[in-house]
Amino acid sequence: MKNKSESKLIVIKIIFIAIGIVFVGRLFMLQVLDHDRFLSAADNQQNLIIDIQAKRGSIYDRNLKVLAQDIDSYSYYVVPGQIINKNLAARKLKNITGSANWLEKFKKHPRFLWVTRKADKRLEQTLEQSNIESLNRIVEPRRVYPAGKLALSLLGRVDIDVNGLSGIELQYDELLSGKNGKAILKRDGLGQSYFFDERPLVEPCSGADIVLTLDLDLQQIVEQEMTETLMENNAAGGIALFIKVDTGEILACAVLDSLGKPSARNRAVTDQYEPGSTFKIITVATAISQGLFEPNNILFVENGKFRIGRRTIRDDHEFDSLTVEDIVVHSSNIGASKIALELGDELLFKAIKEAGFVMPLGIDFPAEASGYLPRPDWRQHYLANVSFGHGVSATPLQIISLYGAIASGGFLYRPFIGKEVIGDDGTRKPLAPRLRIRRVFSEDITETIGEFLKQVVIRGTAHKASSRLVSIAGKTGTALKLREDKKGYDQKRARSSFVGYFPAEDPAIVGMTLFDEPKNSRYGGETAAPVFKNIAERYYCLPQFMVERMLASEQNRQEQAELPTGDSQSEFVKILEVSARYCEDPSDEGLIPNFKGLTMKQAMTLAVTKGIECELNGSGMVYSQTPSAGKKYIQGNTVKLGCKSW
Repeated sequence: MKNKSESKLIVIKIIFIAIGIVFVGRLFMLQVLDHDRFLSAADNQQNLIIDIQAKRGSIYDRNLKVLAQDIDSYSYYVVPGQIINKNLAARKLKNITGSANWLEKFKKHPRFLWVTRKADKRLEQTLEQSNIESLNRIVEPRRVYPAGKLALSLLGRVDIDVNGLSGIELQYDELLSGKNGKAILKRDGLGQSYFFDERPLVEPCSGADIVLTLDLDLQQIVEQEMTETLMENNAAGGIALFIKVDTGEILACAVLDSLGKPSARNRAVTDQYEPGSTFKIITVATAISQGLFEPNNILFVENGKFRIGRRTIRDDHEFDSLTVEDIVVHSSNIGASKIALELGDELLFKAIKEAGFVMPLGIDFPAEASGYLPRPDWRQHYLANVSFGHGVSATPLQIISLYGAIASGGFLYRPFIGKEVIGDDGTRKPLAPRLRIRRVFSEDITETIGEFLKQVVIRGTAHKASSRLVSIAGKTGTALKLREDKKGYDQKRARSSFVGYFPAEDPAIVGMTLFDEPKNSRYGGETAAPVFKNIAERYYCLPQFMVERMLASEQNRQEQAELPTGDSQSEFVKILEVSARYCEDPSDEGLIPNFKGLTMKQAMTLAVTKGIECELNGSGMVYSQTPSAGKKYIQGNTVKLGCKSW
């Protein structure tokens, strides 16, 4: 009996020992062997790691006016697993956001679901009053452009995560974007809500600020004037580009549709087209430099019709004979053709390539086009076409750089937009410094061609670009577009352009205005030349342009950042006074001056000086006026000025 009881006791002890070993073993596995796995599982249930977006660097124009910057905004999320009445929450979210399928989204993302990113004020207010279960918010940077769509084609845009999509935002994305941080989203002990740890797991690092060569004041003038001319001529679109002659800095770039709205695609850089007569200066300059012609040599231009084989070259005017200079002044296709036939395809092709065509110029902007021109072995008719800008493709950037080489004394500069990067300590370092590519023309040739271009404005096809305020030199272009069936050119569809620089005697700015399919007139002298003059006059009178010109020197033609001091102060004051009067000519006495582009203070100063009653509507800079400039002012009448902050 005793042995039986002892045996049972031993069995019970063994069972308890075995159970203890199992518990200890399991505890060992949980605490030691599987510790990391279970800890991770617990973290996954309680914590969620999400990115904290870094603030993107700001973008400034050359005068440190803000073009793009990040501001704080709220992004909203829900935790679907905590929502009791999911149908109600789904209905509310659909009504607020306009988006459907919220119940399906709840199932797919039970722990964390974005409702909206970077809400505007209206949406933010609506969400705050919605009482949606588990709705929370976090702060995220939102990209804003204080000047609206001004310079859109150049600046580009970003996506919802502030990654560069186009333009400068894409070109300098690595500099601007910074590095995102990490944050832990934790659930409280009751599992009822989510909140951030006080300190991020990884601190975000903000992107660098950059300064562009862009002049926002000139950009505004360009877009205003181009839009007005687009509407007047019912054109399909327009392009304007302005560059600093001695550096290659892009000062303004506008690509507009038929309504004057900016295009997201920068066609001044990315698209190529047949330039037309603005291309003639390469043919003429090369022939003169080769000693084949002198400016006063006379060529027979066939009274407006010239047969080459089975093809006919035509001029718009039926001249009998023209000098080489007048071939440029009156834009004779026949004269350019005869010069090219004497020059030959090999020399002309080499000159075109040396002038920056058939290859990218290397601008710091995405997707630059290279243009197109086949290698020589050209038929005579094709050689003739190339001489006046048909049969060759080029970008507006390449054309304007060619004229920049004439204006600069023969040097081709690499165009660029990125001026400086601002360090954490505020220091500014060059971003895309000036680069002189090569000498294209000798000084003698540029002086000769420069005189031709002055005469084009004084007595030639661009006489509507002539200004009493600022001297302008340049060339008109009319390039017919191909027919829809690609068989020849359409006489009713053309691109009209003007390329020039100012002041003509000491060039500072080179620019181009181009209109696609203008309906009133296809000729560049009628459409593009007048708007170029308007832009040049308005920019010429801005204080910063005048100050830059006054402070420039032969040793340092770069822009000066500081205002003059000492002896130069009085001269600076005079310049500001001239600007405030908008440089009116004494002979304009009794006529309504041009108020557009002036500040409200400048406009009122000018009105008082002229004895004109004005009514100002809005605030900022004058962008419209009624009656228009140049009309006789009748005492007692009121000139209405529309002002706008850009």
